[in-house]
Amino acid sequence: MRHLAIALCAGTSLAALATTAHAGGFQIRENSAAGMGTAFAGAASDARDLSIVYNNPAAMTQLQRSGAELGVSLITPSSSYRGTGRDALGRPLTGATDRTGDAIPVPAAFLAYVPEGENWRTGFAITAPYGLETDYDAGWIGRYQALHSKLETININFAAAMEIRPGLSIGGGVSAQRAEATLSNAVDFGAVLAGRRVPGFLPQSADGYAKVNGDDWAWGTNLGLLYEPVKGTRVGLSWRSEIKHKLGGDGTFETPANVRAVLTAGNIAAFAPTSAVTANVSTPQSVDLGLTQEFGPLGLNATVAWTDWSSFQEIRVRFANPAQPDALDEQHWKDTWFYSLGATYQIDPAWQLRTGIAFDKNPTRDQYRTPRIADGDRTWLSAGLGWQATDNIALDVAYTHIFVDDSPINVATSTGNRLTGEFKSNVDIVALTARYTF
Repeated sequence: MRHLAIALCAGTSLAALATTAHAGGFQIRENSAAGMGTAFAGAASDARDLSIVYNNPAAMTQLQRSGAELGVSLITPSSSYRGTGRDALGRPLTGATDRTGDAIPVPAAFLAYVPEGENWRTGFAITAPYGLETDYDAGWIGRYQALHSKLETININFAAAMEIRPGLSIGGGVSAQRAEATLSNAVDFGAVLAGRRVPGFLPQSADGYAKVNGDDWAWGTNLGLLYEPVKGTRVGLSWRSEIKHKLGGDGTFETPANVRAVLTAGNIAAFAPTSAVTANVSTPQSVDLGLTQEFGPLGLNATVAWTDWSSFQEIRVRFANPAQPDALDEQHWKDTWFYSLGATYQIDPAWQLRTGIAFDKNPTRDQYRTPRIADGDRTWLSAGLGWQATDNIALDVAYTHIFVDDSPINVATSTGNRLTGEFKSNVDIVALTARYTF
């Protein structure tokens, strides 16, 4: 029975918490309607709005007036599973395939101070650079892999910039970042007890429930460079550090009465109703290179960005309950590249059109992919509109549709429940930003 407890612990508790880092892998660029209109092409080189405080602090020297900005992006992912499921005896998993598509609001706020006649600027940004939320019905076919997954981050960044000589600016900042995760999945106690020849149990006959939540504050830094060799041509480079979190929280376990009776009879202390847990999770370092070229009313933009996802190779979950050993889950993610091209056209002093296209690689590998983040390579198509309503007030709107490549999945839990199929996904995003300058 002692070995039984260890098997349950490694196979179910880990499944609940390990994908906290998967959520971190879903990088959120959506901090600006003006930026989204060009698929974030030129995000590090074009100070089209105050989001430049976060995207490249050095480019704040392009700002001519102090101001405040508030925006929200409504991200609506849609994902459906097509495939089969088998339990440890090879029988079909019960439950229907499921579709997820809840809208997720992502806010952002910025302040910038531009002192008159000075060559320096300061700024303040509140963004949500990483996040994910997926929900599945309690009885869906992949319930043993995932039910509810949610990661929220809040990044508070203070930045400063200085033009050290005409055409060359440097900048940097310090970030305080909070991460909070909640994840859950069903537990097939019937499969484990059947595997130990406990009478009266078969796979799928005694489902339990596991839920984990945790949070943490951590610190990071960022640096930026902006070079304008000739007027109208700008190159921006921005680096953001890795931020290491140690999530701490609680694990909650629900077991059917007949399963609890077996555990109690065996004097097994594992799977108490609550247990403290910790896990080390990092948001990765990244580098953005942007290029902006202006031809009168026409502006062309490009971005190449790299994210160091290969630093995420595994996650180890530690339990305060000594009856539950550490659990280790291998991930083996890979670095990713993001490429985008965009254009802006100033119709008149009040109106600006924007459009863009982007290609975004995903960090997951087929053999490790799970339903919590069944991601694939993504192609963005974006369009936006900017309106300078008055001398002080401006509004930006944008829309993006993201085509996601089909994501094959062939993954099994330690209790032998396997999903084999693919996820078909896409994402729609609408963004609105309001800006006041003074």
